[in-house]
Amino acid sequence: MEFRRMKMKKQLLGMLICGFVPCLSAKEFSPEDISFFTKEVRPLLEENCFRCHGGKDSKGHAKVKSGFQMISRKGIIIGGDHGSAFNEAEPEKSLILHVISYEDENLEMPPKGKLSEEARGVLADWVKRGMPWTPEDADFLVEVEEDDKSITTINDFSKSRWSYKPMARPDVPVVGNTEWKAPIDAFIYDGVNKMGLKPNAPASRAELIRRAYYNLTGLSPSLAEVQEFENDKSPDAWEKVIDRLLASPAYGEKWARHWLDLVRYAETNGFERDSDKPFVWRYRDYVIKALNEDKPYTQFLTEQLAGDELAKPTFDSMSATAYHHLMQWDDEPADRKQAYYDILDDNVRTTTEVVLGMTVGCARCHDHKGDPISQKDYYSFMSFFRGIVPFSRGKGPVEKMVFEGVDDKHEVTMEAHRRHIENLKKEQAKIEKQLLTSLGKGTVGKDGASVEPVRWLVSDARTTTPQEWHYSTRAVDGWSEVGFRAENHQWKKGKAGFGTKGPKMIVHTKWNTPELWLQTSFLLEEIPKRLNLSLHHDEDVEIFVNGQPVIKRKGFRDDYDDFAADKRFLDALQVGRNVIAAHVTQTSGGQFFDFGAGISSGKSLSLEKVLKSKEGAKAEKDLVNRWKRLKNEIRKKEADPPKRGVEIMTARETGKDLPPTYVHIRGSANAEDKEKEVTPRIPGIFGGEELKAEAPENGRNSSGRRTALAKWISRDDNPRTARVMMNRVWQHHFGRGICRSSNDFGFLGEDPTHPELLDWLATEFVAQGWSLKKMHKLIMMSRTFQMSSKGNPDALAKDPDNNSFWRFDMRRLTAEEVRDSILAVTGTLNRKMGGPGVFVPLPEEVLATSSKKGGSWGRSSPEDEVRRTIYVKVKRSMVPPQLADLDVADTDTSCPVRFATTVPTQALGFLNSKFMNDQAKVFAERLRKEAGEDRKARVRLGLELALARPAKERELEYSHEFFDAMRDKHGLNEEEALDRFALLVLNLNEFIFLD
Repeated sequence: MEFRRMKMKKQLLGMLICGFVPCLSAKEFSPEDISFFTKEVRPLLEENCFRCHGGKDSKGHAKVKSGFQMISRKGIIIGGDHGSAFNEAEPEKSLILHVISYEDENLEMPPKGKLSEEARGVLADWVKRGMPWTPEDADFLVEVEEDDKSITTINDFSKSRWSYKPMARPDVPVVGNTEWKAPIDAFIYDGVNKMGLKPNAPASRAELIRRAYYNLTGLSPSLAEVQEFENDKSPDAWEKVIDRLLASPAYGEKWARHWLDLVRYAETNGFERDSDKPFVWRYRDYVIKALNEDKPYTQFLTEQLAGDELAKPTFDSMSATAYHHLMQWDDEPADRKQAYYDILDDNVRTTTEVVLGMTVGCARCHDHKGDPISQKDYYSFMSFFRGIVPFSRGKGPVEKMVFEGVDDKHEVTMEAHRRHIENLKKEQAKIEKQLLTSLGKGTVGKDGASVEPVRWLVSDARTTTPQEWHYSTRAVDGWSEVGFRAENHQWKKGKAGFGTKGPKMIVHTKWNTPELWLQTSFLLEEIPKRLNLSLHHDEDVEIFVNGQPVIKRKGFRDDYDDFAADKRFLDALQVGRNVIAAHVTQTSGGQFFDFGAGISSGKSLSLEKVLKSKEGAKAEKDLVNRWKRLKNEIRKKEADPPKRGVEIMTARETGKDLPPTYVHIRGSANAEDKEKEVTPRIPGIFGGEELKAEAPENGRNSSGRRTALAKWISRDDNPRTARVMMNRVWQHHFGRGICRSSNDFGFLGEDPTHPELLDWLATEFVAQGWSLKKMHKLIMMSRTFQMSSKGNPDALAKDPDNNSFWRFDMRRLTAEEVRDSILAVTGTLNRKMGGPGVFVPLPEEVLATSSKKGGSWGRSSPEDEVRRTIYVKVKRSMVPPQLADLDVADTDTSCPVRFATTVPTQALGFLNSKFMNDQAKVFAERLRKEAGEDRKARVRLGLELALARPAKERELEYSHEFFDAMRDKHGLNEEEALDRFALLVLNLNEFIFLD
């Protein structure tokens, strides 16, 4: 009651301030008005309103939604969460009329459907009359008692939920089966036994080692590794397998994927442009490295939340703080202030769901409807992140920093810088050549320097006065000789640049026949010592000087080749008239021919001087501007070489002193409630303690708030941190968590099947120094983990969902495991670790979905295309089909559970996709290479590589039948049938599923 009275006082105060609160007491109305209310209005209210706003539920308790009572005139005037529903000064503006109008999609009453026009008219007339009511009940209000079992307020009942209770180590059940006495096994056996069931027998050693490999590394063991384990009879054989896998770098790659799903890792921002997040891949590499090093989980969290605020930030801790920039980011929001708070909201939701198993984000607009989390709790938690500088255009929150032992690639960076400048200079020289050539003022010599020509003998199509040639589509005897006069043989005339239009082809004369013969001439007073030539052709060309063949080229050039005339060319020249003749052929596609020759003195020529001359005014402005831009860029690059250090996407704050944080009315950043300022504090259900922040003394301009939060989260007695993570570890070993709703441990989440076991694991996790590897080993050493997945009719009838864990659940491999396993089987998997995301080939149909042509999807080397899937670039708008088909995580929000779907596109993709068929051919080629020409040997090797076990005789027989069917029914030869067999093996259930 106290809470209700306080709330009512605040509502009344707010209405008084607004200045339009009507009198709450009953007033006198005419008999006619009372009759109108009784006959016309009350029936409408009873049918549509009373039930939820003052009526009683099935247990006889008052039901008052939104704190709004409509069973009396007084209740309507007082109003509820949205204020008074009656405006006496301007009745037509009353809230009650607004909500029944359905003009506001967020506030429509009654909720089941809009009232008829007649009914709305009756209520409008009633409100206009001043809202008359029968006097005897006009001031009646029901007593609303505070429910001592409310799940949305902090009380003994809400605090009694298992996940809100302090952690305590439970007693391990005493069980009669000596083989199940270890703590994990005892909890499971006790539950199974109480259901009248028995746990499954152990899995075979082959099943067990395959399970261990995939669960810890995401890859299959080889046949040799399976057989080694099967033959090892030592009592610690299984333990040795676990230790070896936990020490493998592949462990970090496998378990990093689980974490990246949770924190919605992607390398782009989403939305229309889906631009890149620069250097965000360092965060992915950090996660892999941290897991391989088995950093204490609390340190792992602290580095991500506040690694920049540590006393001595490291390369790892700074890389870890990219955690705060993994969300989607809109580069053109309609409301920038709201967009800023949307970013903070994403941080609040992700942190509370992933680390604490709490849906605090539900309290952004109002108090949580399913948990004791108030709107103040939400904004108090948000204030921990209030100072973070949000993502922005360009490099965004990227800093260049120096770390001992990390910047060992500086020389490589300098070399890349030098190469970049060289490339810019080459491009500048190329443009310079185009300009000088087009102006008839210069060309480029062998050394790439600009040189001054005396005059053009044969000007090519790039010049302002292209050479005129005679040409014919039919050959004539002696056509290349000096004495042949083309004009006397009705040859046509055309300007230099013969062919069809294409890139870098300046066409002045159209030519589209298979062959072309051309001739032009020039005069010489003396034989030059130097002659510069230019040639562009598609396809074959042969050039003659005075009847002598001097140049012969084949194929296609994509640009002009500028070169010096050789001795044979110069020797063919003569004083007087010289004839240049050319024969060009084309077999298919576009075609082009152009040739030029100029006499050069070899003296240096300044383009800048040419551009300032009269001729310079004729230069193409776009080329001149490009040349100038390159010149400036070269100057800047040379003046600013790379500084020592590495670039990192990291968190940084606006300062040590942050602006106040207020509760937002209905979550709107533009409606701050200035009377409700909040400070950084933990949710009230956990005590509501205000966490004092101290600015770090590490030189960074930061508030220290995130460090305070990280310290609270990392406390050994935190009721959620260890529980949530141990539930996730269990989930990824057994297919589901002890609590299935792994991001929500609240009242709206699932209840755990074994709460005592979860608490035991959580307390053990803390006792083991928050070591994930130790907990993996503890779980995998249990009988529970080692059970077979076989069915049992009695158990299936009593516990079809396996809630008691009477058996190990079979699962399909994840999208990443499938792709990596295929590459491993084909022998092409590249195990290189780290670095920027790699691009895998995508179908044109996928690229076409991008708003930007090509989708900004790059091309990696063939070696990088076959790296592990965790290194494939994660672009929010462009997911490789083979991953999307197999339920890869959605990166827009935290993905705690991947639900394995079964849809037709999966089968189509496995059989018909380019990726699968290409890999099948690679697999078949491996079988040819390693097994020779014997069919049986090929089949046996194929099955052993894919299934990590010896092939069975019946499987060999079926395979031979398959080959024969390919030959007899489909007309395929032996090698084509092997390609199909390889594809078949990659589609086997035993390859794709894990027992």
